[in-house]
Amino acid sequence: MTSRQPDTSPAAACPGPVRFSPGRALADMDPRVKLAAALLLGPIIWRLGPGATAVSTLTLALLAYFSIPGSGFGPAALRGNAVFVLIWAAAKALFDIWGGVAPATALTESAVFGARLLALIFLGLILAASTSPRQMGAALSYALTPVLGRRAWKAALALALLVHNLPLAWTAGAAIRRTMRLRCPDLPFSRKPGLFATALLRAVSLTAYDRTMAVAARNLDRPEAWRPVFVHPWRGALPCALAVAVAAALAWFEPTWGYAPAVGM
Repeated sequence: MTSRQPDTSPAAACPGPVRFSPGRALADMDPRVKLAAALLLGPIIWRLGPGATAVSTLTLALLAYFSIPGSGFGPAALRGNAVFVLIWAAAKALFDIWGGVAPATALTESAVFGARLLALIFLGLILAASTSPRQMGAALSYALTPVLGRRAWKAALALALLVHNLPLAWTAGAAIRRTMRLRCPDLPFSRKPGLFATALLRAVSLTAYDRTMAVAARNLDRPEAWRPVFVHPWRGALPCALAVAVAAALAWFEPTWGYAPAVGM
């Protein structure tokens, strides 16, 4: 019986071209570029008009669709934030109508408010899903070193722990809601928020010791661990700069198009 020989043909040695993936492209960008772009796009998005807000929200939703499934967040993050935005937008419309604003105007402004809030949430989710906590901490350490000096690593560690806990909290929240739906189907609605918050805090606090031991075991509680080292320096700077420039141009020319954001939005 002859043994099977490995395939050493040129086709096996040189696989086909790698397909382009928006999520992969975002993950390969320099974390400093992504962090700077998110910090610049946030205030700009909040000042966009209805049309530009709709375009930015749809664009960021598409990027989130490609980025989030491959991360630890999952579809529950999108659903939960959509419900959060819907509640806030509805509350704003009701308070505006109660304050004497015309219903049509209140509904329009609340829709724009909700779209802006959803765009900002998508922006944060894309950043967290495409950037590891260690990379984001290194980017923050690089940015704060001129200001904080040797203490910049503490801010980097705090941000890394925060980003690391976000998908864990989303996963725990989804599991708690599923458990409550299966084991407490007759629980009154008034008791559900309190029970959910208590269970979520308990689930998150139980892992605090494990996270502390993990930080100590990996020597992340010292400045040497947060010295910025970037595999692809400044990759993605051009498309991010172009996106910021386009958003800034839309915000700058928006008054010319006849729309001025309402006060307080």
